[in-house]
Amino acid sequence: MKIRAARWMLRSRLAEHPVLYLPIARLKYPDAVVGDATELVIDGFTRSAVTFATLAFQMAQPRPVRVAHTLHAAGHLIAGARRGLPTLVTIRDPDETVLSAVIREPYVSIAQALTAYTRFHARIQPYRSGFVIGTFDEITGDFGLVIRRINERSGTRFEEFEHTDPNVAECYAIIDDRARRPPWSTTLGQFECGIVGIDDYRRTVASFRARGDVPTLAVPERRVQRPSHERADLKRGLRAALEDPRLDALRSRARRAYDALVG
Repeated sequence: MKIRAARWMLRSRLAEHPVLYLPIARLKYPDAVVGDATELVIDGFTRSAVTFATLAFQMAQPRPVRVAHTLHAAGHLIAGARRGLPTLVTIRDPDETVLSAVIREPYVSIAQALTAYTRFHARIQPYRSGFVIGTFDEITGDFGLVIRRINERSGTRFEEFEHTDPNVAECYAIIDDRARRPPWSTTLGQFECGIVGIDDYRRTVASFRARGDVPTLAVPERRVQRPSHERADLKRGLRAALEDPRLDALRSRARRAYDALVG
């Protein structure tokens, strides 16, 4: 557990530096890392609705849009800002983020998650003028307004996501499939990156399902990137530990980092 936690913290620090981290990330996620073809960057600290934003954005577009996304790396956002690309930072209340993060990664302590949260957001603060900030509540409540802000700031003409119940349900269904590693994972990854569009993605999924080739894994409720009753129960159990007075200083620093970006 200590080794995994140390690796998690080391990765979070390395990911602050574009020159060091992005070449490594590009080896593993070549289509998800910012590059010459990128039209938009969507990223943020873990558990801040990056996945929902990426999928909902692509669902709304009439054509595939090349999006660099979901590295959970401050250096990725900095690279987007330095290139002058439209760059969306997803951000969530620090207490809620940290509780969700330690449920997903139980080997990470609350103190370690608070420290990483603060470092991430403090690292991107000098580039604030190059970002559009989307809070968790905005993204999951009316993501179309966030896309509108991207267009207004960047002069782009991306289609706005219509935040209807059917659209949100489809987005959550894709998130569930993504968590279950479906037979069409390659196409799903291409959809997220904007190599294929929503219509091609739907046709591919329908083709797999028609021949009975469907995911067999259960949805991992501790990790899946959408609301979960199981995770909500676990959060209630962890909140007392988060509110331990010994963590007050770390929580205050995390709150200041959040306020500096959102305010």
